[in-house]
Amino acid sequence: MKTFMRVTGIVMLAMLLLCAANGLYAQEEGKTEGNKGHHHNVYDMHGVKVEQMGGDSTVITIHNKDWDWGQCPMSHPFRNHWKKYNGHWAGVDFGWNGYVDQNFKMSFDKDPYLNMNVARSLMVNLNPFELNLNLCHQHFGFTTGLGFQLSNYYFTDNYKMLGDSTALVAYRIYNEKGNPVDLKVNKLFTAWLTLPILFEYQTNAKMRMNSFHITLGVIGGLRIGSYTKQTFDTWNQFYYLKDNKGNDIASFYTDNKFVRDHGPFHQNDFKLDATARIGWSFLNFFATYSITPMFVKDDGPVVYPWTLGITLIGW
Repeated sequence: MKTFMRVTGIVMLAMLLLCAANGLYAQEEGKTEGNKGHHHNVYDMHGVKVEQMGGDSTVITIHNKDWDWGQCPMSHPFRNHWKKYNGHWAGVDFGWNGYVDQNFKMSFDKDPYLNMNVARSLMVNLNPFELNLNLCHQHFGFTTGLGFQLSNYYFTDNYKMLGDSTALVAYRIYNEKGNPVDLKVNKLFTAWLTLPILFEYQTNAKMRMNSFHITLGVIGGLRIGSYTKQTFDTWNQFYYLKDNKGNDIASFYTDNKFVRDHGPFHQNDFKLDATARIGWSFLNFFATYSITPMFVKDDGPVVYPWTLGITLIGW
């Protein structure tokens, strides 16, 4: 207990010195009273009153009601720095992604290789940079920044996409015995560099723990990498790709259980997503819907990606 009190005293003293060094406590006029050779000096500072009683006694009074953490360089952990508008972009998001066709359907009878396992199709947003601009009374503002979106699209069947074709095609995988291969993993991974243009309304810029917010805007994206990945039960053998009529299209040999092929797979290099974010305190939900199609025009099916998730860590 004594150690705790010492540490607490040291921390309080350090904070007082920091605030004083930055000119946050304006020293007012001191009073000096003579009393038989002794002086009574009073220094009234913002939040603190110091009285020197003679030569060997000092009384320090802290006025709790006047203390304002928001003016101290070390801001209160549950307040925004300098009490200004602070948007909800920077942080780590976690959620699910998928895509729909022009009729907002998620089943693809014409292109069965696109059928997805949404429960496994996880995505992560890493948004390290944020820039905010207050537009109206610290309640309404503009937010931008930079981020990275990492999306996994898990497929339900054993089709393999070909990255070197003139248009997007996919064929079933068969083993040397002519049986369809059961894949543990069959997915498309895509990474994006993202830049948001967001407008947000929040009810309480001074106290982030007690503030409702709603955000609308768009997010631009630049594709920086993509690949397909399959995981096989057995390897060191040939596998065959066949069309729906059973004709052999191609074959490949794998000496590893993991097969990863890098390439664009006819995806667009740029995208633009409409987005909405809503939450209270540090709880934040988000959703996006792509305005631009996933694949290059005439090179693949017309599908529009979406995401849905929650912010795990925000700052």
